[in-house]
Amino acid sequence: TVSLFLQLSYVDAEGNPIGVVQMTFLRLLSAAARQNMTYNCYQSVAWYDQEQDNYDKAIRFLGSND
Repeated sequence: TVSLFLQLSYVDAEGNPIGVVQMTFLRLLSAAARQNMTYNCYQSVAWYDQEQDNYDKAIRFLGSND
C-alpha cells in the first residue's frame, strides 16, 4: 500500500493564492460545490479495482472541514 498525501492549493484568476479565510467563507456561504479533476498515472487504479472488485486503491479526498 502506498500512501501519499498532497495538499491542493487554489489561486484566483491572476494567479494569486486564495487564503484560508476566503475559502472558509466560500464554504460557509455555499450550499453545494463542484470541482473537476483529472488524474493521469500510467497503469494505476484511481477509483475502482475491477480485478479485486473493491475500492481499496481509490483516491480519497478530505475537505477543509474533515
